Parts: sequence; structure tokens; C-alpha cells
Amino acid sequence: AAEMGVLQVHLSGGEPGARRDLREITAAAHDSGLYTNLITSGIGFDRARLAGLQAAGLDHVQLSIQDVIPETADRIAGYKGAHARKLALAREVTSLGLALTVNAVIHRANIARVGAVIETALGLGAGRVEVAHAQYYGWALANRAALLPTRAQVDAAMAEVERLRPACAGRLALDLVVP
Repeated sequence: AAEMGVLQVHLSGGEPGARRDLREITAAAHDSGLYTNLITSGIGFDRARLAGLQAAGLDHVQLSIQDVIPETADRIAGYKGAHARKLALAREVTSLGLALTVNAVIHRANIARVGAVIETALGLGAGRVEVAHAQYYGWALANRAALLPTRAQVDAAMAEVERLRPACAGRLALDLVVP
């Protein structure tokens, strides 16, 4: 891929943390001159594994955070303690000096807290937050009646992102993906 002009590789999935050979894949990508980005839910990672990936050449981590309310975040993620684990992992990422993006998948259950998600990303030391409204295909399409926010909710969330953009300038890049 690098020989063809590709500049970066996104280690995604499913969940890349489930791969036993992730360090080797990361090293191979890095050794080929590719910028390496881990896109994860945080499952299967601790400081030691992150440090190993960093030593192998990992440049960036993109971590999904479902909400700022732990109970809601855990319910959306599908396991108890998910929110606390994700916040701890985000702190490990930044303490190691790796670049961090917070990916916030927005839908009806958390759209009212988009501003708090952005503030959380700032507090975690993220350099970027992607406010990504759920894209309605697959599981999300089958559940869109429960997930799709109203037009008024989307408009309010977009206005909140725009309101926060000046305060984040130079500290946090804000990307917005609308439904």
C-alpha cells in the first residue's frame, strides 16, 4: 500500500483489540512509512498494550465514547463499566503522548449532551473530536425508529457544536457528521 502512495492505515474492525497480531501489523505499517491510526472501542487495551503499540509505531488513537452519563454510556456500549474504562484508556493514550481523537456517535439517546461530550474530550486532552451522527445502515437502519433524532434535536446539536467551535479553536478540532 505504501508503495502505491497510501499515506496512512486505520486499524479498525470489528474491534482491533481482539487481534493478537496487532503489534506486528502496527510495526509493519510503521516500517513501511505509514501513519498508523487505531480506531477502537477500548476493549482489550491497557497502558502496557498501548505502550507496546506505541513502541511498534502507533501514531494515533481514535476512541469511541457513547455518552457522558456513565449509565447511558454503559447501556449503549453494551457492558457495565464501559464508560469508566474508556475514560481511563483515553487518559493513558494522552499520558503516553499519543494523539487522541474522541469519536462520539450521536443518536436520540445522547444528542442532548453533545456539548458535554465535546467538553469531556477537551478535558481528556484530545486533539480532535468527531461528532458523528449514527449512519443508518445495518443494525442502525433496523433500529432507526429508536435512534434517529428529530430535526429539532439535530439542529440544536449542530448549533451547540458551532457555539463551542470558537472556544475550541487551536485546542480541539471539531468534525461534525450529520445524519
